[in-house]
Amino acid sequence: LEQKPAPAAPAAAAAAAPEPQSPEKVSLIKAVKGSASLTLFFAVMVALGMGGAGLSNSVTAFFLACLAGSQVVSGVAPALHSPLMSVTNAISGITAVGGLVCMGGGLTPQTPAQRLAALAVFVSSINIAGGFLMTSRMLGMFQREGDAPSFSFVYALPFVGSALVFAATGGAGGGGGWGARPT
Repeated sequence: LEQKPAPAAPAAAAAAAPEPQSPEKVSLIKAVKGSASLTLFFAVMVALGMGGAGLSNSVTAFFLACLAGSQVVSGVAPALHSPLMSVTNAISGITAVGGLVCMGGGLTPQTPAQRLAALAVFVSSINIAGGFLMTSRMLGMFQREGDAPSFSFVYALPFVGSALVFAATGGAGGGGGWGARPT
């Protein structure tokens, strides 16, 4: 005969459940995390100050942008995250254009800076495409029965056409190619 284990006592199950944290404790944890982030930021700034002014200035601007961005995003109500994503799509668009400028115009990246620029364009493109998909979903939530359908996928056709022309011409595009030198 098989013996089945006895069911756990309700008191043991209740003891295993986490207790809800008080608002004071949650606030304290949030303040400690913010303080630790600032301490780490200043420690990194001191360490980078020993590496030279150029590196220190660039990394300082990067860390300040990260710090300001995280403070802005963490303070946004969940209902507003979709409109906030529209703003980050605009920033990603600027990053993509800057990356295209930094890529140097060659068919393939040649230097580490050009490779990083290509990576920035790729990652920004993913963020932009995801943002458009999320915006489309958000707008779809407000469609009523009987509204005209949205054909937002049609906006991808110019991109696909441009990519096909670029691939067919080997990157020349009829304009002498990227990186062509004037004669």
